[in-house]
Amino acid sequence: WGEAYFYSANNTVMVHIRNLRRKLEADPKNPKYIVNVWGKGYRIE
Repeated sequence: WGEAYFYSANNTVMVHIRNLRRKLEADPKNPKYIVNVWGKGYRIE
């Protein structure tokens, strides 16, 4: 079969966070529960 196939998307985590925000937040564009921590990642409050 040759080389193993591996696909990696750079925005996979971002897509999952966006989906969680849509489900959890009253206003996903101004999140209160899942917030960005610049240079680190995300924080759940």
